[in-house]
Amino acid sequence: MRTLTAAAFLFFFTSKHRCNFEYRGNIDKSSTGRACLYWDRVKSQLKNVNGLGRHRYCRNPDNSDMPWCYVTRKRRAVKENCDIPTCKSHIGDLLFLFKTCGETSERRIHKIVGGSVTPIESQPWVAAIFHKRYGFLCGGTLISPSWILTAAHCFSDGENTKLTHLSIYLGKSAINETNASSEQKFAVERLIMHEGYNDITYNNDIALIKLKSRDGGRAAKSASVRIACLPPFHTELPPGFTCTIAGFGKESYLKKAEVKLMSNADCSKEVHYGKRITENMFCAASPDWSTDACKGDSGGPLVCGASGRMFLFGVVSWGEGCALKNKPGVYTKVTNYNTWIKHNRGQNKTPD
Repeated sequence: MRTLTAAAFLFFFTSKHRCNFEYRGNIDKSSTGRACLYWDRVKSQLKNVNGLGRHRYCRNPDNSDMPWCYVTRKRRAVKENCDIPTCKSHIGDLLFLFKTCGETSERRIHKIVGGSVTPIESQPWVAAIFHKRYGFLCGGTLISPSWILTAAHCFSDGENTKLTHLSIYLGKSAINETNASSEQKFAVERLIMHEGYNDITYNNDIALIKLKSRDGGRAAKSASVRIACLPPFHTELPPGFTCTIAGFGKESYLKKAEVKLMSNADCSKEVHYGKRITENMFCAASPDWSTDACKGDSGGPLVCGASGRMFLFGVVSWGEGCALKNKPGVYTKVTNYNTWIKHNRGQNKTPD
């Protein structure tokens, strides 16, 4: 599998976004030299005020292309971008991620079509979500010791789903087999559906699950249970880049396969899906249309490699048929939801 090197990964990120999505410095002037206004004076104009307060430093609360602030222009508060230099500390953060997530330990509505059976050690972040009445429900991805990222469409009752009916298995290689030495089982403490999820268009098809164990413990790192890395805010990989999908599918054994990313412009052509592709989705398929994600793999991961680590770029969402010509798999674009994930995991409780 072709992987993006650490240097290339940083290039794609810093060249487009200048490392400043989570800027927390003390620059308090816009790029025009105007003094920024205090956020608590103008925050009524914002839907997301996390990280803002009684200061006037440049920030990026709405995931714009760069940090900004409100300034006074013609007696009105208007938004102006700030001239923020490249943020060296974020590179350090990425290198820290390389050391703590996305490692495999492999020894030398969607099923994976055209893929191969694979040991859980090759995709140790894959989670299996079960329902008390319906059996295997969906896949998911472990993104921290306590949280699973999956698809909202897996839960037809939304946040009214009875959590006591759900259970999560990590380290599982087959749906109908149990391996006590590798598996970890959890109940569900919380199910958080994206508030903008549309069950007709599948826009915002993303959900979070918080794990709960009898002893209060979290997922323990092992050869068969590990965390996938979350990529930086709004990072995009080039069309044709090779990534990996994984899921249990029809055969009930974990399978993985390689697919190539498509541009949204290409996937939005009428021969594929036309206007159904939103900015929160992307498509991927094999060049000969022989590999795809289908019904049994919903909610599972599409991961892409960078310097030996795997980053979760997509959540299996929808598609027409399985491995049909001109009908690629459609995935929720994880990098559009970094702020949503961070907020709902309770990571915005500390000021600035």
